[in-house]
Amino acid sequence: MSPRKPLLGPELTRRAFLRGAALALLGLAAGPAPSRALALASRRLRMLHTHTGERIDVVYAEEGALLPDALRALDRFLRDHRTGDVHAIDPKVLDIAWSIARAVDRPAGQFEVICGYRSARSNEMLRATGSGGVAKRSLHLAGRAIDLRLPGVDLRALHGAALALGRGGVGLYPASGFVHLDSGRPRAW
Repeated sequence: MSPRKPLLGPELTRRAFLRGAALALLGLAAGPAPSRALALASRRLRMLHTHTGERIDVVYAEEGALLPDALRALDRFLRDHRTGDVHAIDPKVLDIAWSIARAVDRPAGQFEVICGYRSARSNEMLRATGSGGVAKRSLHLAGRAIDLRLPGVDLRALHGAALALGRGGVGLYPASGFVHLDSGRPRAW
């Protein structure tokens, strides 16, 4: 029997893991909503879209208020890269990504996005290719899911940090090199 792989990769320090665990416990104590201090923090995301090469560095919330212009910029950035269709992205999934970056001690890290919004046409095309893992009623269709990775953070550690938050769906796709996050009911795969 082979030994289990540790959840902590060499890039994730013990301090970062403990910080993530503390944030997760804080989240559990406060319920599903973030703590007041976190809710009032400026929420910034830095992202690189792996298919378009575009980058975004945007503060999308300040002092508890969502910033409409920043959300529109994120909607466009996270558009279906195959069709160009733009759809509103659920701020809850953005908050999950922001919280995970903090949990793994990379609040200024740049996520690499594989997929944000996905049109029905793109979803059906991916399902038809038989690549697997593409749900007929994917939350990508509603702008409620993002597939991403964070360079310098082991995928299993990123997955673990997302699970510890206890918010939304979390999937690990090591062969494809990303973690799926969504704002649906809590579940994992």
